[in-house]
Amino acid sequence: MDDLDVHILRELTQANNVNPARPGFRASYRSVARALGVAPGTARNRINRMYASGVITGSSVYANPNLLGLEVAAYAVEVAHGRRKKEVVDHLRALDGMFFIQDFRGSLLGLAFVSADASAREATLQAIHRITGAEGGVLSRVEYPPCALTLLPSEWKMVSRLMRGSFSTYAALARELGASVRSIKRRVSKLVNGRAILSVPTMDYRSLAGCVPVDLVVAFTSPAARPEAERKVLGLVEDRMIFAGPWSAFGLYSLLLPKVSTANQIAEDVGRIPGVALHRVEIVDEHIDQVRALQPYVDRQCTPDPRRPIAAKRGHGAGPRATEARPPRPVRRVPSRRVTPGGRRRRGSGSR
Repeated sequence: MDDLDVHILRELTQANNVNPARPGFRASYRSVARALGVAPGTARNRINRMYASGVITGSSVYANPNLLGLEVAAYAVEVAHGRRKKEVVDHLRALDGMFFIQDFRGSLLGLAFVSADASAREATLQAIHRITGAEGGVLSRVEYPPCALTLLPSEWKMVSRLMRGSFSTYAALARELGASVRSIKRRVSKLVNGRAILSVPTMDYRSLAGCVPVDLVVAFTSPAARPEAERKVLGLVEDRMIFAGPWSAFGLYSLLLPKVSTANQIAEDVGRIPGVALHRVEIVDEHIDQVRALQPYVDRQCTPDPRRPIAAKRGHGAGPRATEARPPRPVRRVPSRRVTPGGRRRRGSGSR
């Protein structure tokens, strides 16, 4: 896997920004080619080759956690000595709200989970400690793009359907949801432009050949020192980086390196950067995508709560407010036509 393949994966994952996922659906071959300055045929061939080799297994579409009012946390934790790591991972996958799991070689796990509030977050952390046997870990907030949309039940159903799998055509999706193609396209456009739906390619790290997947985790000496130090870290790794996660407590950078010795060299170089307090390079054994953890939160929104007043639709004939009274329409008086005894019609002065 060469530098172009790495850049394509980064474009598919984050569109070359630092959000946790790409807004909207999977990028087209043409948009990837345009972003990277290559021919569309080159982008298509490289992406298809990654599908054929099993490196990319599909694409996951999911709701922006901010749309649902959820917070996302990243947690780095060590599995206690004596515990079977595979069994630990299986139990973590079953936890409500477990979003992603990064299984590293050795005892370290990288987790991401969603929670509705601080008490739910604390309950999840306690469950993680109970399963892993750890007494603590490193917790960080994960920032997702802002999303201030308010969706109708039909639009929530659209989000739910998109999360369940891909669709072949807009016409097929319209038939499935019982709407017109025009309505479907309008809803999709609203969701994409409002950053209500995000997507990431699903990858099988075990299918990678000719490279070593690693995560570089970096903690900084202070918030003031972080911008310049992080800029230098990115300068070292950007050619081999497929994901950048500048979380609040630390930075996480997913890399595809040509060999293990390159990881050692990167660790030495990062350690010499002023402003870096701690750093760690870990080989990734498996990346577990659990975005379906958001499905129950979305499905609950598909049926409106009967205790909540229903807002007026903003369509043809809808007023500015649901509670605003409409003034009575004036009655138009239409002149009548009367028939005279001789059979001729004459215009009257008005209806009686």
